[in-house]
Amino acid sequence: MADGRNYWQRRRLSRRSMLRGAAVGSAGVAGAVLIGCGDDDDPTATPTNGNGGDDPTATATAGNGGTDPTATPDGGGGDMMAVAGGVRSAISANVYDSVDAHQSVASPSVGVLSRAQSKILRFANPNTGELVGDLAETWEVPSASEVVLNLRPGVKWHDVGPGAENPAASPGRDLTVEDIVYNIERQQSGTYADGTETSFGRSSYWQKIANMEVSDNAIRMELTAPDVTFVQGLANEFNQIAQPELLEAVESTFSEISADKVLGTGPYIITEWIPGERISGVRNPAYYDSARPYLDAFVWGQAFEDPTAYRIGWEQKQVDTFTDPDPTTTQSIQAANADESYLSFSGVANTVAAYTNPNVEPWNDPRLVKAIDLSINRRQLIQQLHNGLGKVSGPVTWLQEAWALPEESFENRPGYRTDGAGREDDIAEANKLWQAAGGPDLGTIDWVVAETWASRSSWTITPELIAGGFNDAFQTDQFRGKTGPYGEIIPSWSAGNFEPFFAWIPNIEIPDARADMITYYKSDSPSNIWGINEPDRIDAPLTAALAELDDEAAFELVAGVQEFILENGQFGRHIAYNYIAPTLAWNYLHLTGPAPGEGWNFLSGSLGALDEWIDPNDPSFDGRESPTPTPV
Repeated sequence: MADGRNYWQRRRLSRRSMLRGAAVGSAGVAGAVLIGCGDDDDPTATPTNGNGGDDPTATATAGNGGTDPTATPDGGGGDMMAVAGGVRSAISANVYDSVDAHQSVASPSVGVLSRAQSKILRFANPNTGELVGDLAETWEVPSASEVVLNLRPGVKWHDVGPGAENPAASPGRDLTVEDIVYNIERQQSGTYADGTETSFGRSSYWQKIANMEVSDNAIRMELTAPDVTFVQGLANEFNQIAQPELLEAVESTFSEISADKVLGTGPYIITEWIPGERISGVRNPAYYDSARPYLDAFVWGQAFEDPTAYRIGWEQKQVDTFTDPDPTTTQSIQAANADESYLSFSGVANTVAAYTNPNVEPWNDPRLVKAIDLSINRRQLIQQLHNGLGKVSGPVTWLQEAWALPEESFENRPGYRTDGAGREDDIAEANKLWQAAGGPDLGTIDWVVAETWASRSSWTITPELIAGGFNDAFQTDQFRGKTGPYGEIIPSWSAGNFEPFFAWIPNIEIPDARADMITYYKSDSPSNIWGINEPDRIDAPLTAALAELDDEAAFELVAGVQEFILENGQFGRHIAYNYIAPTLAWNYLHLTGPAPGEGWNFLSGSLGALDEWIDPNDPSFDGRESPTPTPV
């Protein structure tokens, strides 16, 4: 039985080898999405193994990743061979925000769309950033400000299914260079085809392109400034390519979910999409990789709002996987089915943090900000809310390992120390700052916890935990916990007038942290809502890191900025931790990951779609009735 210990005990790569193995990349999301979904109900996002170029200045050549399904090692680190066929069963989310990945702000929608639509590049290993070609068969990065894409020949849009039957669609036609350019320029413009202004979540990423030149089947992108991280952003799960004709036809009704609004070039054809009830997709016979996907179809059925019903559904093999916000629930079910099931542990890329607001009184006093940062008992929260499954994070999360400060350095770092003398010193220093800044005279301090977080049965105590932790640290009763909807938190957060709150913060989308750091801490970034203005200590080194082709030199620059941020109480952006979520699966279902018992830490539905497979010969398959997909 696998357990969470492998996250601490597995053999670690050296920093040099980690850096060499991480292809450069960028999230580049200004105004990033605040909503966190935590451990998604759909745990099917597991990618393939593959190869990626190490040298960002060299030509990165990648094939289609196709392999013979009768002779393909299990991507989870085992030595089994994948079997073609079968129908994957999971649950549907209750809410999907968009049929348009460009306008989506949440992972559930992207989880569906990533099975039907392709990206320019995709991750072979999302945890390290290794890339392979998707719609671009090969690519080159001649310099830090230039990317050349060579499109894969013979790729076609789906020619059957509800999307193909939409009168606005052009089913079965060849993918063209112009299709790629349209998808990019649409997001750059921030407008619909009729000129209506709108919001595309990754528009700032695409704004980095100053010019595109098209020649035959190639696109040369010239960037506005050196950015060696840009190429990794092409594999971001949100950066999917949709057919322009259909995009234009449905862009004003993107939130009205139905399968006839989705057309792609990807491994599956979406045949039904009814949120909370049923989603169905069948294998695309014209997919460019003839050996994959391994599955014939997938069916995501009724969402189980009752955890007990969900558990029964898994036990009766109506669904192949199970997960719960309380890891002890998932672990206990696995223990009762130890011979026929296994756990896979994944880091959750929705970082958990507390926010104070330096734009308004009293939090514009840096002493109060630092006092709060020192007083947060991060390790205790991991224990209380996640049964110990998690690791503390700094300005760069432990998930972005190649760019994070070493985990062991946090053991003796102020604000992160464990119980004992170190923790006592932190509390003593926090109280000095609190008293000096007049903290006791501030009166009642409301601390908001997102309703979406507190509504989970195992986390309902969070408002009391947060307020109680501060009251204990400062020996007061000033702090009061309450809940608030994201519908109020997000607008006030964007406007810079929010109350202190605790919840998930923007989802980490790729493993290279450099662009994230610029997004949130550089003085002229639209997402620097804290008003941080440190040209010498933050802006200059981060700008240099973004242009640095030597990863080790870039890391030293980023590490220095992290140290400075931590010394200043994280300027009100109090990163706390990233937790670890176990997913329970029957032995017959093979989920890929970096090693047995480990899942991927970043959104990776497009790769899970390719690599998941079912072994009908496994003893645990006995009694499973395959769901029937909706036909094309």
